[in-house]
Amino acid sequence: MATSQQPQTDDVFKRAMWLYGLHTVFNNGAYLLGFYLLPQGFMRAGPQVAVGGMVAQEGSFWSQLGLTLLFNLVLMCGLAIVLNLNRVKSVPAGYLIPIAMGITGGLISGTNSFAASDLTNYNAWEGMALGLSIGGLEMLAYVLVVAATANLTMYQYRSWWRWSGEWRATKLRRFRDLILTRSEMLALAVAVLLLLAAAYRETVLSFAG
Repeated sequence: MATSQQPQTDDVFKRAMWLYGLHTVFNNGAYLLGFYLLPQGFMRAGPQVAVGGMVAQEGSFWSQLGLTLLFNLVLMCGLAIVLNLNRVKSVPAGYLIPIAMGITGGLISGTNSFAASDLTNYNAWEGMALGLSIGGLEMLAYVLVVAATANLTMYQYRSWWRWSGEWRATKLRRFRDLILTRSEMLALAVAVLLLLAAAYRETVLSFAG
């Protein structure tokens, strides 16, 4: 039977800080792994780099900006929300996104696998600023989306091994019972602004080169 219980009540910005810290640990570890142990360009065949390369091939400023926003705002944020409709025990499934992106992002940077740029063209000072003003803003936005929608749980599973659909999940709430608090809506609004700024910055950089 559906209930209106709230699975998690801690503050959204505390959740965001915790998730961003978790992402940073995995990102830094993967960066060092890629830099010291893997060859340059190792991740260029991956789907994340392929999507970036496809977007970078767009001929006009506005079409490239639009595709970037489509991927960041619709696909990635939509995935975070859909995942957060499910949780395993007390952990929202959307928490997998900062971990997965931390690992893949660190490997891409550590192996210099970006499709449209070569990190050896930048010094550490300039490269850090570019990374934080584009990828850093995007990741912070994704973290805010995940944190803001962590309480939108409809289905709960007893273990990660049973999150395959073969075992029946416990339904906690109906779709019409899902609500966001004011702080969660504020976090989503900030995330949208960050994604807009990052997409604009990325598109400007692409055409400046």
